[in-house]
Order: sequence, then C-alpha cells, then structure tokens
Amino acid sequence: MTQHGDPDMKQKVILIGQMGAGKSTVARLLAARWPAFASCDLDAEIEAQGKSIAEIFAGDGESAFRRIEAEVLARVLARDEALVVATGGGAPCQPGALERMRAAGPVIWLEAPPHVIVRRLVGRADDTRPLLAGLDVSHAERFLTQQLEQRRRFYAAADHVVDAGDPPDLVAAAIDRLLGSHLTRRRAEETS
Repeated sequence: MTQHGDPDMKQKVILIGQMGAGKSTVARLLAARWPAFASCDLDAEIEAQGKSIAEIFAGDGESAFRRIEAEVLARVLARDEALVVATGGGAPCQPGALERMRAAGPVIWLEAPPHVIVRRLVGRADDTRPLLAGLDVSHAERFLTQQLEQRRRFYAAADHVVDAGDPPDLVAAAIDRLLGSHLTRRRAEETS
C-alpha cells in the first residue's frame, strides 16, 4: 500500500468498468504504489488456463466464457493475499458477482465515455476484444454506448466512481487518494 499504513493482507480492491477503461493498467500502477498489493488481471487468469478470450468466445460462446469468468473470479477473491483486481467488463453483471466483489473489498468503477474507449481500442494492431472485432469507429461507439446502458446499473453499484477518461497514472493517483485512508481505517477496525 502507500505510506498511509499497513493493509489487510486479504484485502482486495476491485476495478470494474467497460473494456478499454484502463482497469488492467491502473491495477498494475496501484500495485506499484502499494507494495503489499499484487496486481491481478482476471482476463489473464482466464487465459492462463490455456485458451485466449477470443478462442473461448469463438469456440465456446459468450455464455461459456461468462461461466469460466465467474469461476476464476471466485478463486481470485478467495486468495489469501492483498490484490488489486482488474475484472472483465461483464464480470460484475453476472448473478451474485458484484455482491462477492463488494464483500472482498472496495469496488471502483472506472468510468470512461464510449468515445474515449473507442479511441483507445478500435484499429489497434493487437486487438483482442472479441465484442469489437470487425467494427469500425461509429459501430464500435454505438455498441459501447448500448453496452454501457445495459451495464450501468451494475457499474453504478460500485463503492466509488473514478473518471477513467484521464491518463492511467492520474486515475491511479485518484484511487490512491480515495482509498488510502479507507484501507488504513478498515485495517484499524479489524485489529481492534
């Protein structure tokens, strides 16, 4: 954590939001700021089982991916270590997922407008986003806008909302300011 104090070693900080909001990058930046925490990318954990996200979507479909995602999320949240968890965009929208996340630690919605996400993702050479595959800028922005409307109620149930339209280092700094005292206060309550 930061100089604010010792974190609970089981503490999780969970980042939610749409694809391209910067969750993975911000998780790594926060783990660098908080030495007692490790960064954990849910999609990377899923891919470590042997198939890429794109392969799972193409071969097994989105429902199979969501089942795998829920299983991996449960394992990650049960780990006995302090983690900053970058979830997939749909992870908090699955039945019971948001409740499990909130029980593990503060949940932060990295909110970025669809036009910002489109600028970050569409046309990248390393595009690994199956839901945006083959879409041009206008279709991708329309898709992301509709997706956000479907997911907004889940994202809005987060403990905190942070503007993710800023560069990732500024987003991480904002979360550090926001949570530093929260994590210290929670640790003090648990040890008294």
